[in-house]
Amino acid sequence: MKITTKLVLVMLVLIIVPMLAINIYSSTEAEKSAVQLVEDNISNLTLNRAGSINFYFEEITSAAKELASSDELSRFTSDSNNGIYDNESEEYRNILKDINDLITVDISIQKVMVINNSGDIIISTDDSDIGKQMSNYSGLFSVASGKSGVSTFFMSSERNDGVPVFFVAKPVYSKDNQRQGIVYQLYDTNYLQRLISNVQFDKYTASAIMDQNGNLFEYPYKTLKMYSESDKFGEAADYLRDFITEENATSEELGDTYEYGVKRGVRVVHSATIESCGWTMLNVSDRFRISQEVGRIGSSIRNFSIIMMIISCVGCGVFIYFFTKPVHNIIDTLRKKLKGDYSAKFDINTHDEFREISGVLEAVFEESFELEQRYKTIVDITNNIVFEINMENAHVTVSKNFNQKFDLRPKDDSMSESFIHKLRVHKDDKERFNSDFNRILGKDSSFQGEYRVKDTYGEFIWIMIKATKFYNRNDVPIKIIGVIMDIDKEKKSEMHLIQKANFDNLTQLFNRETFLKGLGRQLELAAHKKTLDAMMFIDLDDFKFFNDQYGHACGDEVLKFVADTLKEFCFEHGFAGRFGGDEFVACITDLTLYGDSGKIAQEIIDTLGEGFISESTGAKLNIHCSIGIAFLIESGKTTEDVVAAADEAMYNIKKHGKSAYAYAKSHATAAEAFIDDVIT
Repeated sequence: MKITTKLVLVMLVLIIVPMLAINIYSSTEAEKSAVQLVEDNISNLTLNRAGSINFYFEEITSAAKELASSDELSRFTSDSNNGIYDNESEEYRNILKDINDLITVDISIQKVMVINNSGDIIISTDDSDIGKQMSNYSGLFSVASGKSGVSTFFMSSERNDGVPVFFVAKPVYSKDNQRQGIVYQLYDTNYLQRLISNVQFDKYTASAIMDQNGNLFEYPYKTLKMYSESDKFGEAADYLRDFITEENATSEELGDTYEYGVKRGVRVVHSATIESCGWTMLNVSDRFRISQEVGRIGSSIRNFSIIMMIISCVGCGVFIYFFTKPVHNIIDTLRKKLKGDYSAKFDINTHDEFREISGVLEAVFEESFELEQRYKTIVDITNNIVFEINMENAHVTVSKNFNQKFDLRPKDDSMSESFIHKLRVHKDDKERFNSDFNRILGKDSSFQGEYRVKDTYGEFIWIMIKATKFYNRNDVPIKIIGVIMDIDKEKKSEMHLIQKANFDNLTQLFNRETFLKGLGRQLELAAHKKTLDAMMFIDLDDFKFFNDQYGHACGDEVLKFVADTLKEFCFEHGFAGRFGGDEFVACITDLTLYGDSGKIAQEIIDTLGEGFISESTGAKLNIHCSIGIAFLIESGKTTEDVVAAADEAMYNIKKHGKSAYAYAKSHATAAEAFIDDVIT
């Protein structure tokens, strides 16, 4: 039998049938008790909401009273009555601060004003009101002198949204208890609407607040009505005039109501007095609609429901025990297999989907076991080192061949003891190595990098590390799998080829092509950063003499000596190259003054002139050279222009005595202390 069929039968036998019986039985008993329960709830909520509204009015009247009792306000109002008005005084600023603090706390306040005994507005949150005469200020004084100080609802001409407002007024007295004026706070009724909405009972209950003059403020708000104009609360208001007391919340029937000549039932009013302002909270409910929405609830229904639920729960418990027994077997077997016990078998004797599920799981684990064995075999026979980082417990494992390549014996599988932190990485690659692993341990999903590390013989070898992060179905990273490859031979071969391609074999300076590429980059950089850089074209004087007199081996020694000299001068600020034969070039960067290039050229000439002892001949050889200097920012836009300028300056030296240096013509003026073609 299918699991779906079993579940349907369970629903029919243990849930649907009992619930159907309960519903049939409860339908005959529910209406009366439900109506009473709802009405009791409405009455209680009416009382509670009246208490909330009463608390709201206590807060706002207390705030008005506290403001009115301020000594500073009393003095300022008294001065106003005596014709003294100083809106620049510290006293005036303090009063405004208190008023603004009050408005900040209560967003329902629309306006706050202070009015003196003559009805003049002396302080207002609206500057345009100051100095105006308050209309009907005698009525305001009357409200302020009342018990609550709260007005009735009215429509304000200053609002265009059609929402009623009310005000709270409190008198300001002097120390000898003489009235000096009043504090007037105007409030909108949006907050009252929210308070009323909390007792709204949808279709069968209407809510409203009635002020002391009989004005009704309904929810949802449509318009402000006198009780005689309200079709919803007309009967309620007429009744409340004689019925409502200030001491208690009350409920009373208003009598039958009719619709299209058909008797619909009794309307009931629930009311409670809001003592702090003398208003009334009321709700009118319709029993006819209540009886349509809910059924009656009785003790017999509850008892019957409890018995049926107990029976259903017991039956479901017994059924679930036998129904889930195969599930527990599957879970226990899965746990054993996950721990490595692949001999554990699924023991399912049922003839339903559970048996099929166990068969599929068994096949999956068989395939998983085969894949695991295949993975271990590949790892064991490969020369590359495979590692795995478990993101959940921060454990790191590596393949067995790791110890053959690196002298590292971690104490455990923790991250701190792993090769990530213990591998001896070359100092020039250490920062990049750490950065790469920090990124994949963080947000990156993969990386590839080449580094120099010490092997078991203590020698640095080149390795490549590739790693990829794996995620579960919830896109949470669970592990990182990577490989460490020995690329030392390939890397060193590659570096050797790069060396041959970029450097002169004899002198180990840049060859012609490499130097020109570097000069081109420096030319662009100098134009961007506005740096002072110079190129030197160096030609050895009478180099042919060394080859003819001592042989080519001696000539090679001379060229190497010149190259070593240029390396020393260009070590920190520049680079040098062999242009061909006995011609050399150098680029000196980040000069401070134009004349600095000439000083360096002279030092090169002097150092070469001191000479060296030749190993092949045993003789001391003194080398002379001619140097042409061209500044990158002045000698042209291309490397060809710069080289040509320096070459021309060098040939000028050749024509005028040799063994000296000269600037290119474009710098004849800037050199100041030198003429354009000969510098000694």
